[in-house]
Amino acid sequence: MIKKKHFILSLFLFSMLVLVYVPTASASTSTDRIAGYDRYQTAVAASQRGWPDGADLAILAYGEDYPDALSAGPLAQKYNAPILLTGSYNLNSDTAEELNRLNVKKVYIIGGYAVVSKEIDNRLTSMDITAVRLAGQDRYETALKVAQKVGLSKGVFVAIGTDFPDALSIGPIAAANEMPLLLVPPNDLTATQKTFLRRYNIPTSFILGNSEISDEVIHQFPNYEIIDGANPYERNINLITRFADTLNLDKLYIATGEIFPDALAASALTQKNKNALLLLKGNTLPNSARSFMSSNIISELHIMGGYSVISASTESTLANLPPQIASVDNISDSVQEQQDYDPPKTVTVTTTNGSKAKVPVTWSLASVYSQLTGTYELEGTIKNYSGKVYLSLTVTPVWNKITAEIIQNGNYIFPSTVNAIMSDNSVKSVPVTWDINTVNLNKIGTYKFEGTIPDSTQKVNLTLKVTEDSQIQFPDLAFKTLISRRLGKTIDAAIYKSDVLEITDLYANNSGITDLTGLQYFTNLKTLYLGRNNLKKITPLAKLTNLTYLDLRSCGLNDVTSLKSLTSLTFLDVASNSIQDFSPLGQLTNLTSLYVSNNNTSDYSPIRLYYKNLVGKDFYL
Repeated sequence: MIKKKHFILSLFLFSMLVLVYVPTASASTSTDRIAGYDRYQTAVAASQRGWPDGADLAILAYGEDYPDALSAGPLAQKYNAPILLTGSYNLNSDTAEELNRLNVKKVYIIGGYAVVSKEIDNRLTSMDITAVRLAGQDRYETALKVAQKVGLSKGVFVAIGTDFPDALSIGPIAAANEMPLLLVPPNDLTATQKTFLRRYNIPTSFILGNSEISDEVIHQFPNYEIIDGANPYERNINLITRFADTLNLDKLYIATGEIFPDALAASALTQKNKNALLLLKGNTLPNSARSFMSSNIISELHIMGGYSVISASTESTLANLPPQIASVDNISDSVQEQQDYDPPKTVTVTTTNGSKAKVPVTWSLASVYSQLTGTYELEGTIKNYSGKVYLSLTVTPVWNKITAEIIQNGNYIFPSTVNAIMSDNSVKSVPVTWDINTVNLNKIGTYKFEGTIPDSTQKVNLTLKVTEDSQIQFPDLAFKTLISRRLGKTIDAAIYKSDVLEITDLYANNSGITDLTGLQYFTNLKTLYLGRNNLKKITPLAKLTNLTYLDLRSCGLNDVTSLKSLTSLTFLDVASNSIQDFSPLGQLTNLTSLYVSNNNTSDYSPIRLYYKNLVGKDFYL
């Protein structure tokens, strides 16, 4: 029977089933505007929205024409920088004020001196800002300069350079995918572009356009994919749809596609959360955009520009198009214990218009390391949805991993059974079949083997360490005497690693031991009693990873750091010591019995993770 455990905010979890409980809720899409009285102030408003606490770097582009500015979006992503606009001969006063507010140290100017004059560099220098110019002989070479700065290892996006809507669509998508935007002439590439493509190894190319870009241009790009459409607005939606998996569509930016500055400023904002930019045809919503918004759940719309650009009526229409959440579907998943588990970033919902959609979900934990078998609940929230989402996660048991050590030229008999800790914390012995039953190894090293559990897809992993035999020194006479008697040797006889590797259990309670040196070679030990010895250091225990039972009661201990690697332990007694910190025991999640009372602290919170699985304990949380 699987134990049911409920956790609301921040414990831990594990997985197999994901059950989502879904009260019906609905909410309208929120809208706001990012706008100023002109294109320069709108860019400033975008900068203030995205970088309220300032930025080390900003990008500066010419505000009156588009050619050089279009490639700036991916550059903004690379440096987490806003895009600001300027005139040709004088730095726009609103832009200058925003640069001061941002406290930037460096500005990338996009374009040559004919577009953004040397006077702008001088003004920036006077403001203690370093100006770096990315410019070529024309718009195409300028885009190449920017692309080199962005980086080409992931590929490139390509758009026509004689108009701006396609490039505006690409900017946020290219930024989200950390790829630059190249502008191309309609009929053939420039000589500089051809040299560029021959020089750099570009893995893939995404080309936005139809007949406006000739086959002569397209065929010169390696591994190209064409995203087509009858017009720029249809291509805008097709591009968003193609890369939807890399975008966060919960938030959408809206700008007109008839002028470039507002959409350009938006491309710096979209990259911060990998959002998309939807283009309107002036103040009109194209049919392709209407269809897209009617079939996607969108929580927030950010309108770029004032009411003279996109009217209040259009804003209202946009806000009422996205459907709302009617219910959340159940989902299922699976993971074994001791494995990392990342809860899904999205859940599938049914919308008010009957369609299915994936929406982002925020869980009380972002990731989980599944420590124990059992079933757990994780609570999640969806933006603009009043109900909670509950993720029911069941962790399935994993068969024990086996480690063993033998002496060089010795024989090792593979076990015929292995123990598995089941979901109710019981231990079950199950048969295992190995591809080899006996091994005689004469080479020093570490060897790995795999066994099969009948009627199961799970495997058993065995790590066998082959070492050279050597004599062991025991500085502590009491310890040496105890081991000699166990082996049937005289106190003067030498003790070797080959002797102690045969020992799997050892009783040494109240034996007058003060120094455990030599114990580190007992790597096949499973049961060890050391209670009531005066032990200041237990460092040798760190090597005994096969231990399942360990008694260290009343040993004068103040530090148990050496025990943190003993993850096979099911029983541990460290009561009546002087321990102040139990955090090293936090990962010993196979423990079913733990005794820690009468120490120098009552803070047992480090073992909260597995506290409810303890059958034997002498404390409470």
